[in-house]
Amino acid sequence: MTDLRVMTFNVRGFYFPDGANVWGAREELAIATIVRAAPDLIGFQEPQTGNLKAFDAALTRYHWTACFEYNNQPPHQWPAIFWDPARLRPYDSGGFWLSETPECWSASWETDCIRSAAWVKLRCDDAPVVHLNTHLDHISERARVQGARLIVERLDALQSDGCAAIVTGDFNAAVGSPSYEVFRDAGFVDAHEATRDDDEHGDYTYHGWEGTSFRGSDAAPRRIDWILLRDGARTSLRSRASMIVRDHAAPVYPSDHYPVVADVSVVPTQFSPQRHRGVSLGWRTGGMR
Repeated sequence: MTDLRVMTFNVRGFYFPDGANVWGAREELAIATIVRAAPDLIGFQEPQTGNLKAFDAALTRYHWTACFEYNNQPPHQWPAIFWDPARLRPYDSGGFWLSETPECWSASWETDCIRSAAWVKLRCDDAPVVHLNTHLDHISERARVQGARLIVERLDALQSDGCAAIVTGDFNAAVGSPSYEVFRDAGFVDAHEATRDDDEHGDYTYHGWEGTSFRGSDAAPRRIDWILLRDGARTSLRSRASMIVRDHAAPVYPSDHYPVVADVSVVPTQFSPQRHRGVSLGWRTGGMR
């Protein structure tokens, strides 16, 4: 058994005109927040070229991939995945768009924005794990539900080699929503629900640059950034702890979302050595413009 710290983080793109929270004002704080949390595996949502360049320069502990760009026009965003090569060894990778034609950049189901998912298969010691990272639509519930179903379908195939699955993302939906239930019904466990660290601030992750003073409307999604786990035939996963990271230097915040961190125990349940198709341990930035 080994422990793995996983982070999901919607970082808010480089090019947004966010006043006091433009990227140049919060770059150091965002990087410091990641360094302090010290995750082994990160799923970023919404990063654009400027964010990725900053992470590339500062987060030298990690290797990363940024492919399968999303959004309707440049500047695009990526479902980027970062991993610590001292802890994790990749052996396959890929991705798809959340649409009826998932092999090409496309939209379906009344989605407001083109969306995508990326995945990397990794070895954590002897235990194989697939990490999939995504960002569901913020307008169309149908797109969120159909996107969730497509992700589950792809993971069913990806887990055929016995690997466990970790899914990170900004799901733009609350716990108990129809898209959440798609994952729950497919056997996924919400790491935060399993081991939540409650405090007086509640459990919402989107805060709109308001921090702990954010209340939103009664209908507003609360914890919309999730870390989901599902066992495989050769690896099991258990959430040991989970927390919402509220680092800030108000009025400046690392992002308009709080990142979420989960400590996950990775247990090989069955292992037989075999050859695997390799991918470079270096950085891959295909798809960036």
